[in-house]
Amino acid sequence: MSSWLRRYTNVLSLLDLLQHQRLTLLDPSSWFDQNDALGLRRYADIRGEGSVYALCFAEGYEKAHHWQIFAGHSHGLAIVFDKDELLENVDNYNSHDEVIHREVIYANLKQVRQRDPIAISDLPFLKRDTFRDEAEYRIVAWEEKFFASESYRIPISLRSISRIVLGPSMPDSLGIALKETISRIGGCEELNFTKSRLVNNESWSDAIKYGLRKYESD
Repeated sequence: MSSWLRRYTNVLSLLDLLQHQRLTLLDPSSWFDQNDALGLRRYADIRGEGSVYALCFAEGYEKAHHWQIFAGHSHGLAIVFDKDELLENVDNYNSHDEVIHREVIYANLKQVRQRDPIAISDLPFLKRDTFRDEAEYRIVAWEEKFFASESYRIPISLRSISRIVLGPSMPDSLGIALKETISRIGGCEELNFTKSRLVNNESWSDAIKYGLRKYESD
């Protein structure tokens, strides 16, 4: 699989991550895919009295639906992490809680029914195969009820960030202002920024022009 993990998110989440050098995992109860959320809730119930939190990434290259579903607004962006570096941070986090991570398992209904019983270790990562193109990697945390809060945070090193990709819908003026703001955060002075050209690619435009040159010369 890919050496990179992409977190499609927004400006505010990026600023929180950089300012506090942490990942923030959230309760999945408000997820669009309630089938997916169900597996995580059942995992929490089986573990005992407590709360479950998750944070999702995409492996591989960017795709149109990544932006449309997860970061399609004018303040959408992707944080590209070095996978090994990031997961080393997660594994080195000393906590009384259970923190696990792996690739999501995509399965159809027949395949799920054949899992008899479903392994508890698989339950937080089991997802319908209609979402297979997401190529998701997931970090999951379970926390005892006494310690539970609205979110779960894991400290990370900023070295784990390869670059920030500004979304195709982000105005250039906002991108410039964002880069100026982030450059004033300690440790972020040399952070790399790029702009997604998925829907406005100059090379694609040049190829179309080249393919139509016959008509333009007639």
